[in-house]
Amino acid sequence: MIFDKKVWKKYFHGYTIYDCAIFREQGYCFLLVEEKDDRDTYPKTRAVTIITDHPIAAGSIPFAQTERFSFSAIACGTHPAEYVVVDSVSNVYSTGAKSKQFEAAIEDLISLKTPVGTMVTIRKVVRAAGKLYAVGSNRRLYRREGIEQWADLHSEGRGAPMPTDYTEAPHADWGRKMGFNDLSAFSDTDFYAAGGEGDLWRFDGTRWHPCPLPTQTQLETVCCAGDGKVYVSDLHGNVWAGREAHWEQVASSELAWGYQPVDAHWFQGRMYFGAQEGLYAISADKELVPLGEVDEHAPSSMVSGRIDISPDGRHMLTAGPYGACLYDGERWTRLFSAFDFR
Repeated sequence: MIFDKKVWKKYFHGYTIYDCAIFREQGYCFLLVEEKDDRDTYPKTRAVTIITDHPIAAGSIPFAQTERFSFSAIACGTHPAEYVVVDSVSNVYSTGAKSKQFEAAIEDLISLKTPVGTMVTIRKVVRAAGKLYAVGSNRRLYRREGIEQWADLHSEGRGAPMPTDYTEAPHADWGRKMGFNDLSAFSDTDFYAAGGEGDLWRFDGTRWHPCPLPTQTQLETVCCAGDGKVYVSDLHGNVWAGREAHWEQVASSELAWGYQPVDAHWFQGRMYFGAQEGLYAISADKELVPLGEVDEHAPSSMVSGRIDISPDGRHMLTAGPYGACLYDGERWTRLFSAFDFR
């Protein structure tokens, strides 16, 4: 345990862990959402930063809280080192060694209005090729340049192209049909972005190229993996792998809604898929299965699911609703669990 019951009760009790990010073996940030039945107001969202190479006590942990955020995501930036939270309507919170603040929303800095009059929904914030990006509907990507500084790739002339009938059919559900939900990169000239109904694209640093993925299901995650392949998962947990124009299904699944992968990362020779409750991996039978079926030491779904990899590639942080674990490729270390404090 990295802290005691007093710390748990002060910062975590009454909240569910919704997402996580890691900067180093001893430093991470957890995104918490208040457990509540009242639907008249948004539940509180709380970002809690943990540094384990310093004494941890109640009152000593940096955290921030708001009732304005909904469906948030968190990622760790490196230049500068910071944790950045972005919610679905582009509200932003950032925390680093030199500053901590609720920033102006992205939509207050640059327009998130699409040519057909709708607003972009932010689905995720990710680190790709050393930069942080807010990933949005209608094939939008926003690159973070600094505090209250975001660049729209479309405004730079580097955005993914839109369908030829995009403005001719303004009432079409483009937010559902098109990406993006996730982004991954081998380098700054080799990006892959996925979402929508089989909507997968590759960016070569200058131009975007559609990838003919053999499915029209809703895509959830994409990962540029260490084996040189790109892995893409859909709403039900089916997985395809390949590059550019060549793809094959490498795992099948029938996960229920709510259990679908929301994170996908390559770590120490294996693809890991994370849902809100639990980790998954590809079995020898080409099925997406709970990680415990291929790793007997895998943590329970209560303390695993959301995934992030440290920038140095040496540690994987995973968090479930009630706790978190750290993995170095050989050993799983449980950092904390609510069930140890009850």
